[in-house]
Amino acid sequence: MSSQARPRVLYIVYWGAAEPLGQSLVLPAVRRLADLGADLTLVTFEKPADLAREDEITRIRKDFNRNNVRWIPLRYHKQPKVPATGYDVIHGMARGIVSTLTDKPDLVHARTFIGGLMGSAVAALTKAKLIYHNEGFYPDEQVDGGIWKAESAPHRIARYLEQRMYARADGIISMSHRGRQVIEALPAVQRRGTPVIVVPSCVDLNHFKRDESTARARQGPLRFVYIGSVGGRYVLDQAGRFVALASREIGAANLRVLTRQDPALVASMLRQGGLKDDAWSTEAVSHSAMPRMLADHDAGLFFLSQGLSEHGCSPTKIGEYWAMGLPVVTTPNVSDTDEIIRRERVGVVVLENSAGAYRSAARELKALLEDEELAARCRRAAEDHYSLDQACDRQFDLYRDLTRDDNGRVRGKVQPQSSRALGTKTNRQEVEGQLETEVRS
Repeated sequence: MSSQARPRVLYIVYWGAAEPLGQSLVLPAVRRLADLGADLTLVTFEKPADLAREDEITRIRKDFNRNNVRWIPLRYHKQPKVPATGYDVIHGMARGIVSTLTDKPDLVHARTFIGGLMGSAVAALTKAKLIYHNEGFYPDEQVDGGIWKAESAPHRIARYLEQRMYARADGIISMSHRGRQVIEALPAVQRRGTPVIVVPSCVDLNHFKRDESTARARQGPLRFVYIGSVGGRYVLDQAGRFVALASREIGAANLRVLTRQDPALVASMLRQGGLKDDAWSTEAVSHSAMPRMLADHDAGLFFLSQGLSEHGCSPTKIGEYWAMGLPVVTTPNVSDTDEIIRRERVGVVVLENSAGAYRSAARELKALLEDEELAARCRRAAEDHYSLDQACDRQFDLYRDLTRDDNGRVRGKVQPQSSRALGTKTNRQEVEGQLETEVRS
């Protein structure tokens, strides 16, 4: 795309580029969108502990520079929750507006609920088109996680704001086909004919790549693995109960939990589920080391509380399990996963939270693991449903569709991709100075 117009995109996400979610979901997608031809400015919110990892921040910045992506890392504030989040919204809006002085966007790509609130305001002020990238049905997720009560004031206010974002958006990204059906049924979306595309939490298949020469031979105890958050909606205690019952039903089994969360919380939940201390371990693992860790296991676990929101999510860990040839054991009604598992035979759905259902699922898994074609089917499922390239192609098509003028030409910056600049040398120096001040403040 050497001399074609490049859509100018302000991409706001309420995650950090240095945290696991950012490493898995933001960096690969932003790099790919830039390669496709988007002129990207990325706003992220970095946790203080991550900002303190100066070598990692430098590595990320150099990585973005290679892809001609301008990065504005803002500081994330956690406590107290409500005032801190409000501060981040205002701060993010201000910095987003400032960034337009250097590169006025054609589109604001607002990802996550808080990112959507920032993006809606910035798009209105700058007259840019808005893409709301739904990362699940956030208000209902707060209820399912026990943070808010259903129909409480926070829940109702958040749902109102969510509906406003759907109504305001010029394009919408849903994480699942089932979520897309819910969004497309909204009166405001129907009235405007707003395009809604499906982009699951995609996996960099070049990073998560199974090496048959080093694949684990199944011998000894069955090895389960669990990635990511625990507590709230993520019911690790139920996963522990499943492993405990599976070890009695089909033979010895152990569990490794790969998370950055407090080991004491992990221990408490697994003990609550009845899993003995010598049957599990936990550790924090970098994104770069994750494929190697997964390759040493037999099956991945994903247990989510049942409620209002699970059909709208898209667990990255399921795509990562499949990419590494591992079947998944999961609770029902998660995203589009039930249908994929049953159609393509790449896992087991635990139908309910009961000993009988757990034992039945364990027996089904044992039979599945004896299938020599299982790993290949899992990899194909990742390629078919979690491909980063396919997902980014759909997003870039949406960028181009929303920035076409009346003659069908894409509006944007006409500039060779290899020579993208942030304006004049003086402007670049000012921006770099702002960023250094932000990181250190």
